[in-house]
Amino acid sequence: MRTDNKNTSKRNSIESLSISLGTMQSVKESANERHQRIYQVIRERISLLQYSPHTVIGEIELADEFSVSRTPIRRVLQRLQYEGLVDIRSGVGTVVTDIDIKTMKEVYDLRMYLTELISELSPRIISSEHISALEALLSRTKLMYDRPDSEAYGRLCNDLHEVLISLIGSAPLREITDNLYYRSARIWITFLPNLVWSDVIYDQEMETAEIIAAMKRNDIRGVVQVRRYYLHTLLTRISDYLRGVGHATTSPMKPIAISSSD
Repeated sequence: MRTDNKNTSKRNSIESLSISLGTMQSVKESANERHQRIYQVIRERISLLQYSPHTVIGEIELADEFSVSRTPIRRVLQRLQYEGLVDIRSGVGTVVTDIDIKTMKEVYDLRMYLTELISELSPRIISSEHISALEALLSRTKLMYDRPDSEAYGRLCNDLHEVLISLIGSAPLREITDNLYYRSARIWITFLPNLVWSDVIYDQEMETAEIIAAMKRNDIRGVVQVRRYYLHTLLTRISDYLRGVGHATTSPMKPIAISSSD
């Protein structure tokens, strides 16, 4: 009888330990998910210029907004600093970095090169969910011709990016592609007021429609080629403007100052 009691006691202890470890794991996963959610929100605000260059991001305000302590906010900001979107300065706080056009072409060239690798490094299977998501984006795009709105356009681009990186099977390639996209997204949004709005939306519509067509053929290589072509088109539009051959626009959107520091 005593042996049975002892075995029962040990089994209960093991079960309690397993439950405790499971709870700890659940809490850890929840913390990771919370970190990712906060990170994505702040990163998108930077990419949409809601936090424009030189904006000081307050840890206390963010902690209050997300109902967390300052520690997880600080970790998110450190991650954004590593990615070049903010600087953490002693005595000042966390400051959104300048938009540096000097490295723009290098970043876009690298993005185009990495895009080619999507079809090479274990791409994921194209699903009906991918196509449905893009068809919804296409509908949103068609409504924007008469509605110049840089923030809405930026969200459209971000959503297209999210669909496309979900096709990348290689985790390192997906991470690098994601980081480079958000490093360059602000550059494009900044130049929007200086370009012809209808041309920009037409390019977005055509890119989305052509990617949908390639996906319906289950042609991942075709998806990659379309993406690369429109990245090149985008870079060309900005380069033309910088050379003084771009077109002005009557859009009421306000330009944002950029840095061309050495």
